[in-house]
Amino acid sequence: MNEQAGKLLAFALLPMIGSGALASDGDGGAQAEVSGYIAAGVDHYGAFHDEDGEESTTRGVLRNAKLQVELAWGDAWEAEIDGGYEIEGDNKDAELGDAYVQYNGPDRLAVRLGQFKEPFGMERLTSYSSLSTGERSMATSAFAPGRSLGVMVGQYRKSSTWALGLFSDERKPEDGSAVTARVSRAPVRSEDQVLHLGAAASWRQHREEEFQIKDEAEVFSADNVVRSPRFEARESRLAGVEAGWQFHRLTVTAEVMAQEVRRKGGEWWRFTGGYVQAGLLLTDDQRPYERGEFKRIKPKSNGGALELVARYSAVDLRDRSIGAEASVTTVGLNYYLGKDIQVRLNYLMPEISGNRLSPDPGGNAATLRLVYRF
Repeated sequence: MNEQAGKLLAFALLPMIGSGALASDGDGGAQAEVSGYIAAGVDHYGAFHDEDGEESTTRGVLRNAKLQVELAWGDAWEAEIDGGYEIEGDNKDAELGDAYVQYNGPDRLAVRLGQFKEPFGMERLTSYSSLSTGERSMATSAFAPGRSLGVMVGQYRKSSTWALGLFSDERKPEDGSAVTARVSRAPVRSEDQVLHLGAAASWRQHREEEFQIKDEAEVFSADNVVRSPRFEARESRLAGVEAGWQFHRLTVTAEVMAQEVRRKGGEWWRFTGGYVQAGLLLTDDQRPYERGEFKRIKPKSNGGALELVARYSAVDLRDRSIGAEASVTTVGLNYYLGKDIQVRLNYLMPEISGNRLSPDPGGNAATLRLVYRF
């Protein structure tokens, strides 16, 4: 959604939010809840993540300072509006996040209108404050759509979900429309074990605008060093499959994504990516699951919870001998104090082949994040 449309939608929601912020009449009146989080830390990386090949870079980052207001009135209506502020080096950015109105019908059927995340990818749909790594995987970042302006209908039961929406790219509304859908199901769901399966697809119109995938390889303040070929595109087809398994303290998730892009001249180019991630809690805790997503950890002990994390992610953005192939292996340690404080320490080992920006793309990276929810 463009800036003007975002502001109009935000102002449309504010009166409703304001009415709910006053009080609830106890008889189906409006209620509002204000919440958010602050995520900040440090990135340290080598020549791999710097397009000029600098051997060592250290940056403090404000990953996100997010404030959101959720409003519910009656038994069927709700709305949400939120905004975030980010600082990476000398770059500062404030943006509108979710801004939508939703009608909740019978049997958990819902219709949503506004700006929100498209229904694609388990990791993409997970809130940043619920992740177990400093950043989402390179595959998710490269392929899974983010927030767009649109309308969506879906059904969200505890063990199964489906959603279908029509969208316009909020960053480039001139690119045209997209149709995106996702289904998920947990055929096994008990107190100690969950098996999650899901799939998503999207058709996207590009109207012969410039297309290129660019990614910073899982370091927020790094340069976009992993890139696909650049060309004018007419349309693209995007597909993804996902799986997750949680058994007591262990949670394993994986996704595979593929995108076919049709150039202006008519030929199709293909790019792929995926990741597998495992998290093992060292304390007597486990990650909860509900409605197609693994949620954030809420420690049982006042002393908090510790989690070991490992992930391997890879993308193939190379076709016709143009573009890059890259992978990142991540190991990490997380500490959760209560339900509101998290500390995430990651060590990343990247590799790249094909076209690359840095003449000597070596060096690993480390990231530290402190997340506080309120």
